[in-house]
Amino acid sequence: MIFNNLIQLFNTVGKERLLFFISHIAYNLVLFLLTIIAAKIAGPAKWGIITLLMLIASYSSFLTLGINNGMGITLPKAIALRDEIKCQKIKSTAFTVLFITLIFIGLIQLLLALILGQVFKNWLILFGFTFSLQLITYFKIQLRSLENFKLFTIAYCVQILSLFIGLLGLVQGSHYLFILGAGNLISSIYIWINLSEKPKIFIHKDSLSQILKIGFPVMMAGVIGELLLSVDRLLISIFLDNTQLGYYGFGSNFFKGVRIIGIAISIMILPKIVKSYAKQNYQKMVNYGLIQQWSSFWLMGFSSLIIGSSLFYFLPKLMPDYIPSLHVSVILLGVATLIPLGLYPNILNTIGKQKVYLMAQIFGICFNVILSITLIYFGYGIEGVALGSFISMMAYVILIRYLGNKAVSRLLQTV
Repeated sequence: MIFNNLIQLFNTVGKERLLFFISHIAYNLVLFLLTIIAAKIAGPAKWGIITLLMLIASYSSFLTLGINNGMGITLPKAIALRDEIKCQKIKSTAFTVLFITLIFIGLIQLLLALILGQVFKNWLILFGFTFSLQLITYFKIQLRSLENFKLFTIAYCVQILSLFIGLLGLVQGSHYLFILGAGNLISSIYIWINLSEKPKIFIHKDSLSQILKIGFPVMMAGVIGELLLSVDRLLISIFLDNTQLGYYGFGSNFFKGVRIIGIAISIMILPKIVKSYAKQNYQKMVNYGLIQQWSSFWLMGFSSLIIGSSLFYFLPKLMPDYIPSLHVSVILLGVATLIPLGLYPNILNTIGKQKVYLMAQIFGICFNVILSITLIYFGYGIEGVALGSFISMMAYVILIRYLGNKAVSRLLQTV
């Protein structure tokens, strides 16, 4: 069964997508190694602060109003309908409005830095990283929508090279987020130079309305989804200290490392899901979702098994300062492996059922908060929080499958 699922995936994606998948994994492996080295240099307490800054950068995407998310749905639909004029309007409108929202994000982050008593340099690093993250997201969503996986692959190679150079800077004392931001920016510039049709600076009202109408609910689902996967770290930052957050943040790196497999497969399959829906081929859309689910599950599960086993041997020898992260890391690997079994998130976003997706996510977050706080209260610390995340993810998967199946069944009955 495992091999059949993987063969289905490879037959579906083709050669260029397979090369993209390899480059995506290679980039994230290099990023993972850079992150482990950075965590070792920083120590648990300082790494806890960096973990908090990365959370702020992630949640800042809420202020983009879902521009990138909306383009990720509207652009593949326009491409499927072969409306080139509409495609150009969508790309340019999203690009222009994204820059406007980033100005507001920068001002709000500056205000937050002043309130927290942070120096100007720290704000500059945070905003620079946030800016680069949103910019590279815009270009990667565009490449995904265009299914230009050749340029996507080369862009990842550029990022890999930038990270290797950044490793030298890290050893010399450069800030971790500065290195990541610089790599994002360099890759963005490379993509811009090589795009055959570059986005222009203008806002088309009809396109903006369509992007926001679709993008804001999708973004809300994405932000809530990010909260579902990071509420554990927020709780630790509130109820425990920076050192405990550093331990947990270190363990979450392995969770992120396995999750990149699912993200890569999602990037390859999502355009096919959207285009199948645009052509009203709903059964094909569901079949693509199943290919994504099982190929992600088997690859992520196998990777989690290898990484979890290796941690028990290597972590005490190579990074003894992070031994308290050991059990947390293994539990979070289990959380990552469960995620693909949700099956329906991409499908629900595509068919306009973001509210259903949000409902399941909010349930998962509330359940996680209640369970994790209870376990903290009874003295289980960061391991209790990790266990709370695992149990709440199981409950979320069961609920999203139930709700998603009902929504899709109604859609299939209309054919």
